[in-house]
Amino acid sequence: MNMKLTFAALLLGGNLFAQTPADSVTIRGTVSDFNGNPMDSCTVMWQNSSFDNVIQTLTDSQGRYFARIPKGKYQSMAAVRLDDYPHTAKAGVSDADQRLEFWAWDFIADRDTTLNIRYHRMEVYGLRVFRIPGGMPTYQIFVRPMSLTRFQQIMKQGYDATHGEDLSQIQQETSSKNAKGIFTAPHADQLKATVWIDGEEVPVLMKQEIKEYYEADEYGNAYLLTVDRPKHMTDLPYHIFKVELEDLEYGERGEGLYYMEKDTYVR
Repeated sequence: MNMKLTFAALLLGGNLFAQTPADSVTIRGTVSDFNGNPMDSCTVMWQNSSFDNVIQTLTDSQGRYFARIPKGKYQSMAAVRLDDYPHTAKAGVSDADQRLEFWAWDFIADRDTTLNIRYHRMEVYGLRVFRIPGGMPTYQIFVRPMSLTRFQQIMKQGYDATHGEDLSQIQQETSSKNAKGIFTAPHADQLKATVWIDGEEVPVLMKQEIKEYYEADEYGNAYLLTVDRPKHMTDLPYHIFKVELEDLEYGERGEGLYYMEKDTYVR
């Protein structure tokens, strides 16, 4: 399966500019690496469940971005500098100068927000948070770390990965006993994970490396993190999880966000 990213044109039609303040919110911030260097000409986008862009914007020379977007819940928000991205890098960009992407999942646009983004060579992909009914009062976080150095090593072997595609119409087959492991994530002893909930760092109670099957005969390594609850509550109707990952072998870092609506109960 081929790795694809669909980049739709920026919506400049009348519907966008006809929106009233009650229909839309302003999202602004900066995009930088982990040393504080701004990323200019970085595409920041909000996507639907098919990874189609609903709206997108570009950062300026100082890494600043601004967008007025319709209120609602988006499958994902992403940021990528196409000149440095492995599949679209311009000629002459070395492997060492390439970068991956930033992702925020189930993005809730319900108010004006300042969101500063950091990313570089570790991608925090596929974040999903859930709680186990009847289980311990902790959160479970699924994440697929993607180290660019490890990914480049795999690509040089002729591997073509699936990433950022709408796979909803593909039928998954039963896993094969002879399935091959393709490891874009560091193993557990080489991965550092730090988690914040609503800006408060919480303990990572358990870090489990698991298999994620891409096809019946191919799998990679992903993680299930068990984390404690925050001690302080916010007034937001949702929690914002931030996960920062570091590949201790190659020194590559990245972070991602997940928006989780708070539990509601029938009274």
